[in-house]
Amino acid sequence: MGSRGVPVSVKRAVVEADVSTLNVSEFCRSHGISTWLFYDLRRRFALEGAAALAPRSRAPKRVANKTSVEVQDRIVLLRKELSEDGWDCGPATIRFHLEQRDGRSPSEATIWRVLRDRGFITPDPKKRPKHTSRRFSAERANECWQIDATKWQLPNGLWVEIINVIDDCTRLLIASTAVGTCTTANSWDALCHGAARWGWPERVLSDNGTAFRGQGNGGLIPSLLALGIRDTHSRPYHPQTCGKIERFHQTLKLHLRCQDAVTAIDDLQRQLDRFSDYYNHRRPHRAIGRRIPADVWAETPRSGPADRPLNAVTSTHHAPVGRDGRIRIGDKTRISLGALHAGQSAQVVLTGRVAHVFINGRLVRQLEIDPAKRNQPLYTQGGHPRKRA
Repeated sequence: MGSRGVPVSVKRAVVEADVSTLNVSEFCRSHGISTWLFYDLRRRFALEGAAALAPRSRAPKRVANKTSVEVQDRIVLLRKELSEDGWDCGPATIRFHLEQRDGRSPSEATIWRVLRDRGFITPDPKKRPKHTSRRFSAERANECWQIDATKWQLPNGLWVEIINVIDDCTRLLIASTAVGTCTTANSWDALCHGAARWGWPERVLSDNGTAFRGQGNGGLIPSLLALGIRDTHSRPYHPQTCGKIERFHQTLKLHLRCQDAVTAIDDLQRQLDRFSDYYNHRRPHRAIGRRIPADVWAETPRSGPADRPLNAVTSTHHAPVGRDGRIRIGDKTRISLGALHAGQSAQVVLTGRVAHVFINGRLVRQLEIDPAKRNQPLYTQGGHPRKRA
């Protein structure tokens, strides 16, 4: 038995005993202590006096893995840096960045305690984890893209919209585009911009906004169907269907609120471009196991439009329509669209030799390019319109 469980009265009897006349073994048996403890108490009393009789702390004399002040300061500094830039700054994110910078990091629990002790976190015993129900998640990259627009007010009072496109499976930010008003045309531009880098998806999920579903003109549906892409929409008044993109809007706006005020859409777009690079390549995402979206996208099997094989070479091009009604694709190919479209901007989706040409989000021509001809005319030599591919 150690001295911690010995009553003070027994300890006092031990140090006051006269060992010259005392039977120590009999004394120890009657008081339920060992002879070793008897002599240890007397030795400590001779060195410490009355303090030897007080209960002794069970705490270790030193903490082997105590976080150094230097590491604590780095945790606090990183917390401030992330918070000031409008990024996630919780223990998991701080741990990720410390591992990236230093090659090692304290545990999330240790980082949480440091932030609590430094006054950055106030524990709330009543706070419970949010209820997490099972929700849909695509299994492959490019299996499903979610597209939506959110409003943003510039400091000069001007309201603009930001069109965002994310990959459902990997949470990759496919496109983030600032526009005056979200329309079918600039929504299609955002999709083309993303597809030029990441390829086309199997399907696109959106809400029932006019720009996406259309009002009499079908919105994005005809153009998506022309490429073999399925178009799906959320139920009216049920934003949970597009919950991932809705939650992304919150992350984006939190970041933008911490940036320098800008009054022009072009400046806002530059901020969005910087955000996209950080979000895709340096920010760990909780929903994918604290991994980087671009890394997950690169490692995940991919999907694509149903009517074309995944190994088909697909590219997206932007080209102005000349005064002669033609666009240039590369150095050798000219595609005629008609003088009616002169001065407009066209997007061309090439899959092998099949070309789909869009203007303002509308399919204006579909053809199979004849590699033997420099010019791809609208009409045959007989004056009849060329048949669609």
